[in-house]
Amino acid sequence: MAIQSRMLGAIVVVSACTILNHAALAQQATSNAQPQIIVSGNAEIFLPAAKASFSIGIMTSANSANAANEENARVSKSVMEALRVAHLKPEEITGSRLVVSPRYDYEEKSRRPKRSVFEATNTIKIETEDLTVIGSYIDAALSTGATDISDIEFAAKDIDVARRQALSKAVSSARTDAETIARAGGGTLGELLSLSTERTNQPAGVSLEEIVVTGARRAHEQVSTDVIPSQIKVSARIDARWKFIPAPVQK
Repeated sequence: MAIQSRMLGAIVVVSACTILNHAALAQQATSNAQPQIIVSGNAEIFLPAAKASFSIGIMTSANSANAANEENARVSKSVMEALRVAHLKPEEITGSRLVVSPRYDYEEKSRRPKRSVFEATNTIKIETEDLTVIGSYIDAALSTGATDISDIEFAAKDIDVARRQALSKAVSSARTDAETIARAGGGTLGELLSLSTERTNQPAGVSLEEIVVTGARRAHEQVSTDVIPSQIKVSARIDARWKFIPAPVQK
């Protein structure tokens, strides 16, 4: 029994020493820790829109699929002719898609969906670099039977170049902030420890500012649709860490 007691006491002493060693190491690591300044930098570059893409939809309905398709072909032909008169180039048409399907409406009496008509929808995709003609294309299509115009998506050129410029500005902004913080803290900025970036808007945020209809259509009066292209915003964000060098303690 006495031997067991001495062994237990030895174990307790070793454990206490281990705890003291861990505490000393933690205190030493804390005292040797290099103060740091951690900042983020953001920048934005705005580019003019250089290209626009949108779709024109033509929907017709009839009691049979064949009749709906034939009517759609007739209207689509009129729309395409109007677009050609509005100077739409063949290469600006990037594709088309025709879908014919039945439409079902809910019938109160039977409480079941019932087929009412067949619908044919032709979608014409347009992409143009001449942003001044978008409004005339829309007017030409709607005035000859088109039933839908999609949202207009704008794109810019040299997105990669703009993003590198934004990154450079973001780094400069972060360094300026870090130097300001260092001075305010009574020291100077030391060496760069880390620098990383994340893509916050890739591809760049693209949006249509507005489609403005300049007035209501009246008899004997033609009012055109004006489209204002949106600017393309290219943004960049960086995270950076620098060493902070405290001012020497005056004795």
